[in-house]
Amino acid sequence: MLANESSTNSESGDPADTGTPEEAGGASLFEACPVCQMVMDVSEVAPFAEIACPGCGDTIRVRTQFNHFTLLEKVGEGGMGTVYKALDNNLNRHVALKILKKEISANAAEQEKLAKEARITAAVNHPNVVKVFHFGRDHGQFYLAMELVEKGTLDDLMAIQKRLAEAQVLEVGTQIAMGLGAALDLDLIHRDIKPGNILFKDAHTAKLVDFGLAIVMDEEASVRGEIWGTPYYIAPEKLDNQPEDFRSDIYSLGGTLFHALAGRPPYEADSPSMVALKQLKSQQVSLQAFAPDVTSETAYVINRMMAKNPDERYQSYEELVGHLTYAREKLLERTRKPLQPKQRVVTESAETRKVSAIISLVILALVLVGGLTVFLMRGSLFPAAAESSELREMSQQDAQAAFTAAVTTLASGDVEGARDEFKRIVTGMPQPQKNWTLFNSALASMLLGEIQPASEIFSRLNKEGIYSTQPDQLDSANFFANVSQTLAEKRPISAKIINNYASKKDAFALLLFAVWDWEAKSAFSDAGSLLGVFQKRVVGGTWEAEYKPLAEKYYADWKILEPIEKGLPGVATPDAATAVLKSVTAARSSVQTGNRITERLDAIEKALLEKGATP
Repeated sequence: MLANESSTNSESGDPADTGTPEEAGGASLFEACPVCQMVMDVSEVAPFAEIACPGCGDTIRVRTQFNHFTLLEKVGEGGMGTVYKALDNNLNRHVALKILKKEISANAAEQEKLAKEARITAAVNHPNVVKVFHFGRDHGQFYLAMELVEKGTLDDLMAIQKRLAEAQVLEVGTQIAMGLGAALDLDLIHRDIKPGNILFKDAHTAKLVDFGLAIVMDEEASVRGEIWGTPYYIAPEKLDNQPEDFRSDIYSLGGTLFHALAGRPPYEADSPSMVALKQLKSQQVSLQAFAPDVTSETAYVINRMMAKNPDERYQSYEELVGHLTYAREKLLERTRKPLQPKQRVVTESAETRKVSAIISLVILALVLVGGLTVFLMRGSLFPAAAESSELREMSQQDAQAAFTAAVTTLASGDVEGARDEFKRIVTGMPQPQKNWTLFNSALASMLLGEIQPASEIFSRLNKEGIYSTQPDQLDSANFFANVSQTLAEKRPISAKIINNYASKKDAFALLLFAVWDWEAKSAFSDAGSLLGVFQKRVVGGTWEAEYKPLAEKYYADWKILEPIEKGLPGVATPDAATAVLKSVTAARSSVQTGNRITERLDAIEKALLEKGATP
């Protein structure tokens, strides 16, 4: 659905709707001129537009705020919307924000499809797929907030260099194929693979963006007949209204790699008509015809990816990745192989060969003895090297200082930076700081919506059991074991667990349980109770107390949602549904945490509309 949009940025969308009261009723949007303070109606003005103030005549930029995102610069535009670099004010990080056109947002069917696709795409967690963070709405326009990738697209690179290096193309192809494989594990296909949808995080990391055309494979029949995608790279079966599957994506990726290697797309037509495309794609194209210098292994892989019959293409991404990797290894092997000197013809007697053999054995024995001696005496010969060869454990003081600094980073709102810092410092940490660091790393991941990494930490600690049986460490060891066991079960955690963690020193466990309930299970009621108790029990002056403002945000959002939830059972008439819907609309402008709570507001709004509520 977000197809045919080449941008130099990435995209995202965690399904959430964080609109304001005005948008639901289509009311006007007003802003004051920062120079003369004249109030202007900017309802029909595009986001981030420059206009002349009718009061003072100064040129000003309006609509720079989109919910909790501040637009910083425009980075791309396509048929479905515009992409901006923006600041997520909640998490203090830069994102790519795609704002969809109003006509798309106005269509109820499109809204539902967008929300569904955003939720599915957000579930794809792979280093070669641009991460979707948030999906929402502001004043009637939908937006997707995504991982920001700023090193340009494959399309940009191909515009600079007509033909790319074979090794680089194979590296890109391998990474994108792995990303597509991760999406296929969720039954997701892309449907618009092209150079403009392949972005670079750095010189050696490619990421696939814009799953907006993606569909769940078992829903493929519902869109059959639609011709989506870019004509240069579209699979032949799509032109004939035949069923498509992941092998259609393999064809499109093959066409993209063909273009990068040959300096031209696999097919070029004077007319983009359907008839011309079908006629062209009825014939098999060969990479060697346009790039005769590529290796035979690379040519084989690309030609097979672009086979006209899907059954003749690769039947799994695992096989494709294996062949791409092999082709690159063979290419690099040839590149590294030195020129071999011409062999000399040497005539030697049997006596000469015997003497040479004895000398060789003596030299080999001396090398072995010398090497063994150096190895055994390495500690005294190279004391500094011996010391650095083994990872030294931090002192308790250094470990606590590093840990406290990372906690401060998280409490300040730099969640992503804190997560990375906790991961970095955990190596070499002594206990119990090591487990505290792992718990806080998991907390940061959950706050970012990355539930799987957090779950893996809890499962690992649960399997490891208590870290010590020493009497003076047993209480601490049991605490970590019990908390890990509870979270490793991957179920909503009842607020009744508060009774098991009555001590003030256990307060952090309640925060972990609350964030797990909120972010992983949308169990808001239990999370609210846990948050309330955490705030009462946390002791001032401790590192846990730094998280109190964070807990207050979540708790405040729960107090907004709570009366709405309590009012739902009493909704029996359209008028009652309309009254609750007004509360939902008002709540959207006040929530601070976004994501999960706005998903819940979405669901409530949908249910109320089905009961006859009037927007």
